[in-house]
Parts: sequence; C-alpha cells; structure tokens
Amino acid sequence: MTTILVIEDHELLRSQITQILELTHFEVIDAADGITGLELARQHRPDLVLCDIILPGVNGFDVLQNLRREPALDMTPFIFLSAKTDRASLRQAMALGADDYLTKPFTTGELLSAVRARLERRDAMKLAAEKDLEHARQQLIHMVTHELRTPMSTINMVVDLLARQLHTLEPAQLYELFDTLDSGSKRLSRLVDQIVLMAQLQAGSLSRRSIFERGIQTPIGELVNGAVKLARRHAYRNADVTIDRIVEAADAPVICNPQALKHALSELILNALHFSPEGRAVTISQWREQEIVYVSVTDHGPGIAPDQLQQALAHFQQLNRDKQEQQGMGLGLALAYHLIDAHGGALALESEAGRGTTAKVALPAAVLKPEPQPHQLSTVLGSTT
Repeated sequence: MTTILVIEDHELLRSQITQILELTHFEVIDAADGITGLELARQHRPDLVLCDIILPGVNGFDVLQNLRREPALDMTPFIFLSAKTDRASLRQAMALGADDYLTKPFTTGELLSAVRARLERRDAMKLAAEKDLEHARQQLIHMVTHELRTPMSTINMVVDLLARQLHTLEPAQLYELFDTLDSGSKRLSRLVDQIVLMAQLQAGSLSRRSIFERGIQTPIGELVNGAVKLARRHAYRNADVTIDRIVEAADAPVICNPQALKHALSELILNALHFSPEGRAVTISQWREQEIVYVSVTDHGPGIAPDQLQQALAHFQQLNRDKQEQQGMGLGLALAYHLIDAHGGALALESEAGRGTTAKVALPAAVLKPEPQPHQLSTVLGSTT
C-alpha cells in the first residue's frame, strides 16, 4: 500500500487530510512538527510527503532540505501545504525542489489530484529508469540525478502553478514565472545534451578511432563561433558578458564530430562566463602552430589555487561525480575533457588564485597522417595525464 507522510501542526486539518487519504486507500502516518516528521520519514520511507511550511521548531523548508540530502529519501515526491501565497515563498519552494504547492484552503479534489499526479509521475520515472538499463546507463543516471532534479522540479512546479492559478496571477507574477521557466528549460536542455554525449562516450560511438575514420573536416573558426552561441544560450548567469576574440588561422581545419567538439568548447566558454566578474570580458583566442590547432578561453574570475588546480587536472581523467563534487566541479569540464580526448586532443588548465583561469585546448590539424596518440598532445601542453 502507498504510504503518505502528513506533517501539519493544525490538529483538525491534519485529521481531515488523514481521513481523506485513508478513505482513498492510502496508508497515512502523521506528525505535528518538523522534527517528528523527519524521524518518521527516515523510519518509514514514505512514498510521498505532504508538509506545512510554518511548523514549530523545524519549518517545512528545512524539512525538505534535510530530505533532499538523504540518498534514501531524496527522490520522494514532496508537496507543500500552506496559506502563504507570496511570490517569495513560491520561489523558495521551487528553488528547494518541491514537487507541488497547494494553497490553503484547498478542496478534497485538489488534494487527491495533486497526490495522484505526483505518485503517477514518480512511478513513470521509476519504470523508465528500471527498463533495460545496462551498467553504463546506471552510472550515467547516478551522475546526473542531482543536476536533473532542479530544472525538472522548477519546470513542473511553474507549469502546474500556471495551470491552476493562471487567471489569478498578476502580470508581474506571470513574467517572473516565465523567467523561471525559461531558466529551467535552458539548464535542462544543456543537461540533455550532456547525457547524450556521455552515453555516446561510454558506448564507444564517440572514440578517437571513430572520429578519425568518420569525422568531418571543419574550420576551427566555425566551431568556435558555434560554441560561443551555444554557451550564451545555455548560460543561466552572466550570459551577456563581453567576449573578446583574438582570431588567427580561422580556417585551420580539424577532423571532428562537429556537434561533440562544439559542445566541448561551449562547456569551457560557459564556465568562463559563469565565473567572470561584472565588467570583465572573457577572451577567446585561436591559432595554429605547425600541425596543432589551439583554442584558449580566459576569464578574470576567482581562479584556482595551485594545489586545487592539480587536483582538478587529475579529476579530468575520470567521470567521477563524487570527487568532482568535493572540488565543486560539475559535469561540464569533465565532459569537455573526454570529448576533446576523443578527438585526439588535449585540455589543460592554467590558473592563479584571484586572477582568473585559462582553459587551453590543442587539436590535431586535419592532415593525412596516422591517428594521433594521446601522449603527443599532452606533451605539447605540458599536462599531466
């Protein structure tokens, strides 16, 4: 039987909600405060949580944050129940990853509709995740679960709010919700691209040999131009930062999978945009030296301390989410490393704390020569692989 945890300090309302759910054949456990609610959640691992925001001791926002930190409970559907209708509360709920927000007073129909929708969505996602998953796909899901939850929750929350309250919202509220929806969709779009490319890397369809045999000869300038547009489209902050270009050998050709290499370069540019301080430009340079084509991306952000830089370079060698999270690194830079490596190239970081970071890429120019070996370009950049 499906178990629902109800955390509500108003005794009569808690009793009414419990009765409605039990009559609909749900098993219900209830708590009058946040601390008790968290203890019951850890003990029973409910299928869904209904929680008031204003609670004695630990409030509803704190309850949600604590549940999202626990692996056994972080995917549990969570619905807020509250008389608070201000935009700040709605936005905070969305930012924390709530699945829905019911405004008091609500009808029996609204309550059951919200509960069933969240449970159906949870079941659909679970079925999709469990069907014909190979070991590589399991690893992929583990790495991206956290990144996907935030934009998905944001988009789902906004769509549901618009569907339920469209005619009651002021124009300013609508604009704010649409901005939130736009930001969430951009982040989700980037994550989908990352997932596809990571799956191709793990499946071997994006490899040094396959690109050498089936790649397309493309001017480096065309790839950088496309990467800049892609980075600006995916940027959820500092999208309008000035980008200075230093262009040499724009027509220098490289053999590549254009979509994959463009994405790799866009991850480096996106990272620079996100860490650039206000009023400082990002510089992108491209040039050719003999049979090597170079691209560098420089920001003037906080930079990376020397000891952390060496650790960051080491972590490029594996798509290891746990270690990357400890260093505050997302999937983007590690994915860029592997995509560039699949093109027979190399990626190196140069940074100084307080003065910014430069990501430098070396790629083999398109010439009729044997497939480049990894150690050749690593030596060119002086990187430690």
